[in-house]
Amino acid sequence: IPTFSSIATFYKTFPILAGFLTAGTKACFADSLAQYRDVCTTKFDIRRNFAMVMYSGTILGISCEIMYNRIFPIIFGAASPEQGLARAIKMTLFDGFINAPFFWLPPAYIAQALVYRYPKRQAIAKYITDVKENGLLTKYWSLWLPATMINFCFVPPHFRILFVASISFFWMIVLSIVANNDKDVESCPLEPEPVMLNPRALD
Repeated sequence: IPTFSSIATFYKTFPILAGFLTAGTKACFADSLAQYRDVCTTKFDIRRNFAMVMYSGTILGISCEIMYNRIFPIIFGAASPEQGLARAIKMTLFDGFINAPFFWLPPAYIAQALVYRYPKRQAIAKYITDVKENGLLTKYWSLWLPATMINFCFVPPHFRILFVASISFFWMIVLSIVANNDKDVESCPLEPEPVMLNPRALD
């Protein structure tokens, strides 16, 4: 059984690989659970699950690792006791108001377009609609601004992706339970539309 020390060593030594495996595994289990709890899903959608793994592994795992632990130190300077809180606030605001709307969320919609073979322009239009009319960013900020602040203040850099993956996994469980509380089989369409590959706000 791996010890905490050996796990920490792996995350420090192979951060990109660790980030991809952590986020990809999270996505596989979380999406499998969501499909299982969806009463309208009668057959496991392997394409959707694979897309979730690849999206989460690359965007959440690899991209966040590079952004948080390689780019942010260049932009905001190295961590120091004197600048700890101010630096964390700056990184949290940058992540929520710059990274989220331009880098973290749109790829989820494009991934769905690639999997279900509809135009990427339609995917971007859906993203814009969700932002303007369905409160996508508000939902994102309500969860991820405080979570990201905790991440930057208290979590060691090599475990930041693990923290993000853990929060998003349990958030997806909550959403899955809530979304299916008032569903019944009779209310399901004969040919249900593909479920959105939930971005971090919803996954």
